[in-house]
Amino acid sequence: MWTIWAGERERVDDSFRVFASSRTVRFAESEQAVAREHAAEAVQAVSKVLERHPVNFPIELRFVAADDALLSPSHGRDSAYIAVHVYRGKAMDPVLREVESVLAQYGNWPHWGKRTSLCAADLAPRYPRWADFTAARERFDPQRRFANDFTRRVLGS
Repeated sequence: MWTIWAGERERVDDSFRVFASSRTVRFAESEQAVAREHAAEAVQAVSKVLERHPVNFPIELRFVAADDALLSPSHGRDSAYIAVHVYRGKAMDPVLREVESVLAQYGNWPHWGKRTSLCAADLAPRYPRWADFTAARERFDPQRRFANDFTRRVLGS
């Protein structure tokens, strides 16, 4: 069970009921995690990018405690997740690449379930446990039965 407070309203229910929302506007989303202490500066940097690429969506900011998952965007650090959105059908790549480039100075790690232009060569040096993950991947999926175009790009062959 989850509890969420929204204004003066409190909801307690299963997470899929509390966090689900109707999406009538279609969009593409990218979310990058940076160390929590860089949150304000990173959001300001992203705001400057979005001044050049008006997207008509707010910047989303959320905070997550450090964890120990090998390729977690919060591995070993309290993190601030910064999300940007672009209407579906509009060119996301210029916005995405510029946001990722600006956030690189803060050690950005992408949310694995959202859009990223980064590839394995970009990501491997950023994750302290990358080699441990690739060793586990080799052990449990040496024939890459669970690979697809996305995983080949972001994790390597």
